[in-house]
Amino acid sequence: MTKGLTTVIVIGYHETRLSAHMTMLCLANITKYTDTEDYELILIEDIPVFAVRDDYHVLKIDKHIILDEKTSYSKKINLAAAQANGEYLAIIQNDVFVWEGWLKNLRWYLENGYGEAIIPAQFPCTRQAILDSYAMSLEEGLNQGARDACMIYITAEAFKKTGGFNPDLQILQEADFYDRMSKAGVIQITTNKVQVSHMTLGTHYQDMAEFERKLHHDSEIQNKGVDPKELE
Repeated sequence: MTKGLTTVIVIGYHETRLSAHMTMLCLANITKYTDTEDYELILIEDIPVFAVRDDYHVLKIDKHIILDEKTSYSKKINLAAAQANGEYLAIIQNDVFVWEGWLKNLRWYLENGYGEAIIPAQFPCTRQAILDSYAMSLEEGLNQGARDACMIYITAEAFKKTGGFNPDLQILQEADFYDRMSKAGVIQITTNKVQVSHMTLGTHYQDMAEFERKLHHDSEIQNKGVDPKELE
């Protein structure tokens, strides 16, 4: 473990071109707004349908783990955390964009003993809420803002105390992890001083799943002559 270092873990599902490009934008913002010496980055994914590209060799990806078989979101986090060298872990969904000062400010709360895990506020929100956060000190931002699953910043020691994410869960993994943190006695805080943009790519996947169901439904009727009532 390297003291002061953060291991940023980004989890990718690249079954669509949109998802792959979203990951590239996520990584680009991390690279742009984070000092190189402060972090290492692990990108973990299943074998992708659409590959993440770094055509100009500008993205900071220290470890790129491509798994041989489909693996749950939770298990991916645990596998990446097992290879982390950092004193802190930033677990980030691939549809999240960070902004200037995000890492130093999140780390400040944990370094100064305010908690062992912290969850930043997220866009979209009102312009006034953003302006208010600019005017706040780090102390004033403490426990402001809403909790969301898009990013968790936690000490590696606290993560180990929880036993990690439940690898068997397919939904509500973060809600379960909050419960695991509570049971392990991990002090959890939020802040409105650090805000990230969350593009809610899960909606895209839900739309794609519905689209595929409709294609299957129409195909059964049009190409196989199935009675529509049999598909109800």
